[in-house]
Amino acid sequence: MNHMEHKDIAGWENKEREYMQRVRNMLNLLMEESEDPDYDQYLAQMARDLDSGKASPWQVEQEAQRSYQQYRQRMVQQEMARIHALHRQQLLTDTKSKRNMEFRVGVHIFGFLGGVFILAAFVIFGFNFLDGLAQGLCLYGIAIIFVVLSELLLNRKFPAFSRVITGIGIGGMYVANFVNFLVLHTINGIAALIVTLLIAAGTFLLSKKKESAAMRIISLAGCYISFLPVEGFETEFAFLVSALLLLVINTFSIFIRNQKHQTFIDSIHIFLNVLFTMILTGVAWAEELESAYLVLFVLTAFIFCNILCFRRRDEKENIVFTFGCIANGIYLFLLFMVGTVSPEMADSQMKLFVHLLTEVLIGAVCGIFFFLWNKEDGRKWAQVYYVAGVYFILSSNAEFPLEKIIVSLAVFFLIKIFADRKEMWVLDCIATAWIGIQGLWISDNWYCWLFSAALILAILKVRRIHIYHELVITFGILMVWWSQCNFYLYNKFDFDRGWFYPVSAGGLLLLFLLFNHLPWLRDKNQKPYNIINVIFMTIFYLGVWWCGSYIISSIMMVLGTVSIIIIFRERYKMKLPKKQLFLAGFLVYFSLTGHYESPVIVSILLMMIALLCVGGGFKLRDKTERICGLVLAFFVCIKLVVYDFREAEIFYKMIVFLVVGAIALIISFLYIQLEKNIGNQENVR
Repeated sequence: MNHMEHKDIAGWENKEREYMQRVRNMLNLLMEESEDPDYDQYLAQMARDLDSGKASPWQVEQEAQRSYQQYRQRMVQQEMARIHALHRQQLLTDTKSKRNMEFRVGVHIFGFLGGVFILAAFVIFGFNFLDGLAQGLCLYGIAIIFVVLSELLLNRKFPAFSRVITGIGIGGMYVANFVNFLVLHTINGIAALIVTLLIAAGTFLLSKKKESAAMRIISLAGCYISFLPVEGFETEFAFLVSALLLLVINTFSIFIRNQKHQTFIDSIHIFLNVLFTMILTGVAWAEELESAYLVLFVLTAFIFCNILCFRRRDEKENIVFTFGCIANGIYLFLLFMVGTVSPEMADSQMKLFVHLLTEVLIGAVCGIFFFLWNKEDGRKWAQVYYVAGVYFILSSNAEFPLEKIIVSLAVFFLIKIFADRKEMWVLDCIATAWIGIQGLWISDNWYCWLFSAALILAILKVRRIHIYHELVITFGILMVWWSQCNFYLYNKFDFDRGWFYPVSAGGLLLLFLLFNHLPWLRDKNQKPYNIINVIFMTIFYLGVWWCGSYIISSIMMVLGTVSIIIIFRERYKMKLPKKQLFLAGFLVYFSLTGHYESPVIVSILLMMIALLCVGGGFKLRDKTERICGLVLAFFVCIKLVVYDFREAEIFYKMIVFLVVGAIALIISFLYIQLEKNIGNQENVR
């Protein structure tokens, strides 16, 4: 009996432990699911009570289920409250965003427009209604009053509006300065430069202190707008002083920067500089100022843009650099216009001087900035693009062939030296095409062959985009040769234009072999180039018919035979089935269209082709080729009897019958030999 009681007690204890373990596991699962720290602490306390025996497993289980239901209800209520709060926040955000957009338009856009219009009014007033020192000083006074009243009275209550008014005042100072210098002549160039320097320094320091983009932009706009009414600079010195004033203002703007909205400020600054550089260049052009001064003025704008991009080199945004590249492209185009269509360019010596001045200055400036940029920064190579652009477009309009040749080829070979860098791939493609165009442009002289030679040397640096370079080099050389034949050699030396075809076909064959055998191009896919090359070869072979010369046709026949044998092979991925028949067809075509004086010669050529077909068919064991040879031979025999016998002279009749008869006997002998060989093989079997 005691034994049974002990056994029951042990079983009950085991069940109790298992029950406690299940409850403990349930608490652990609830703690893992819980996202409420207070509920976590409550579950931990229940686990401690369970382990210490303060609460039975059944009590803990019941309490855990009850508290879990409360926890779930509380979490649902919190989630609903959170969703409601988010929805309300979204509504507030949307409303605020719309209000912010409205306020931005109202404050900034209209503030800027108002400032510009008021400054324009100042400019019109100063340039048209003032005369004398007192009136000039009044302009300074009005502008200073704007700044003082804005900073003392409006800055505390209306800071945003205060910045707009301050910008108007600063712009008015610029207007007053330029009016006094250019219109009233109350101050000289040095004084105008000093005053501009002081205004620029004060403006940029004040805008940096207040972090005001509006103040900076309005003051810059006022500076540039003050140039608009200028109808003439009267002297080169006045123009240079004005250019120097702008350079000072631009330089201060670059080195005294705001922390906020700097990208926007720089973008607007680039736009204003480009716009007014074009306007002032046009004004100076109309005044017929010396081109050298215009070059220096445009160069100052180019330098400003490069300094601005260089100062922003460490920032992740590339928008300013992109705008800078566009602006520099416009400046380079202005330099081209100055060095090409200015009135002074009628003098070839002056044109050469302006070109050399521009090329030296641009080369020096771009070289300095190239070495200032970080070595690993790919944006530094934009300087090479600038140099190449200026040198190419100026040399293309050069009066002296030596300038055109030296400048263009020097830049071309410089580009080829760095052609392996990925930043130079586009420029390499442009330069290769440009040299081809230049060669065609001066093809009325022998100098064009120097450009063709440069294209051939460029083959040594073909690495990337090889199909493009191969096609450009090929077509460039062909176009130069075509132009030479038609406009130089023919007019000057009475050169037979028919030689264009064999020379072109031979050149294509040589280029085909060259591009397919260069060591650094062996792993490239040359099939597209090979197909295009063969297409143009075919055009030349078909076009030779219009020459009407049997000599040129014979040369083309021999050259075509060599080309077919060489080109259509597996080595070049151009293998043709039945290549021998294709060759025979080519030879037959040229025999029939070769403009030979006597039909007897055609018959002899056709009979020789038939012999080659039969002989080749025997060697290659090709029945089709042998039959074609027999058919062609039979056709020649009929032609001899029906046509040649009546047209030819006695001597030619004798020769043709002798030759054709001998070839017919050779064909017969070949068939006898073939029949004998077949019989021997059957006896062996």
